[in-house]
Amino acid sequence: MKKIKIGGILEVRGLTLIKLLGIPNKPGYAGKLLEGLGDANINLHFVAESEDLQNHANITICVSTEDAQDALEIIEKQRHECKLATVDATPDITALTIYGPHFREKPAVCSRMCAALGKNNINIYGISTSISSICCLISEKNYNKAYKALLSTFELP
Repeated sequence: MKKIKIGGILEVRGLTLIKLLGIPNKPGYAGKLLEGLGDANINLHFVAESEDLQNHANITICVSTEDAQDALEIIEKQRHECKLATVDATPDITALTIYGPHFREKPAVCSRMCAALGKNNINIYGISTSISSICCLISEKNYNKAYKALLSTFELP
């Protein structure tokens, strides 16, 4: 299979994945939770939100591991006000991002990235896309194998 040309591969290592589950899916709740982190100067390296079958919002974020404890304490303080059902944290996460340009004109990019990781038995904990990038969250222990899988799938400049 022909490699797809991409602009490059970015990595952010040393992350903790935090799942915020069971939030009312109404205006303002996500903002309250994320605003507390921003006010504490905690950078969010990844954010994705979805709705579950019970119409609750579920938010996945990644923060640097050095900020994880502070982030969890801030979230815990807002837990009751935001009607947050569950908080779960997973350390030792790496964000691998491939970037464009023109991914909107290349429909196979996301599927190829996910397939390359899957063929190498690498679990994806979260996916986020934009017009020019695709980010997958993986376990830090799989970083080298994942990077090699991406190099075998995509052509770098």
